[in-house]
Amino acid sequence: MSYTLFQSGRTGPSANIGGSSDYHIDSKFSTQLGSDEARRRFEAKVAKYKELGRDVEFSNSAVQGEIYNLDADEDKRIDLWNRATAAHAPREGWYSLDYYAPNTGKGRWDKSAEGAPIFAVGAEGSRQETATGGGYGFHSLIYDKDNNLMSKVGHGDDRYPGTGSSETSTVEVKGGEETMAGPPNYANMSKDQLNTEYDKVRKAGDVFAANKAGMEMHKAYFNK
Repeated sequence: MSYTLFQSGRTGPSANIGGSSDYHIDSKFSTQLGSDEARRRFEAKVAKYKELGRDVEFSNSAVQGEIYNLDADEDKRIDLWNRATAAHAPREGWYSLDYYAPNTGKGRWDKSAEGAPIFAVGAEGSRQETATGGGYGFHSLIYDKDNNLMSKVGHGDDRYPGTGSSETSTVEVKGGEETMAGPPNYANMSKDQLNTEYDKVRKAGDVFAANKAGMEMHKAYFNK
């Protein structure tokens, strides 16, 4: 699966990123994407950091110190994604994550986490808008080809608002065939598959997304 990565500034001290923890990054993905597609987009960022010799290390209390490992089995990656998004303060309509990007093996308190690059991500046809302020420092908003807001990334250093150029990154995800963004085809799923899919959405911590998905699954199953 190929995604477009947009440069979105660099990490900075609290006073220059909107007032939260020094040098961390906040990423948000619309629940319209579904948990699996949002995770794949996040993994495109992780793949870029890996290419640059950097780790993605989470910081919220329930997952602090855990590193997102692209080489782990998909079940383990899904588990960490679910726990990391649940560990963030709830934001209706979004899967949210807080993390740092230090050099590999150095840990989030290392000086290499300071001034680390920040990336936004979108699918084919996406566009980037940038702004500064609103308690989010320098940040990017990513819209799809239909002008829907699909993701955000923020807490960039407001002294360095340059976005740089966009680039295309390809990430391979283990565990089955990739699909483009959009809801799963529930009509083609068995009862057990629907239950598994519902558990994924529910564990992501978004009650509204889980209720919506549950209704769609119910209709798909009983209208067969």
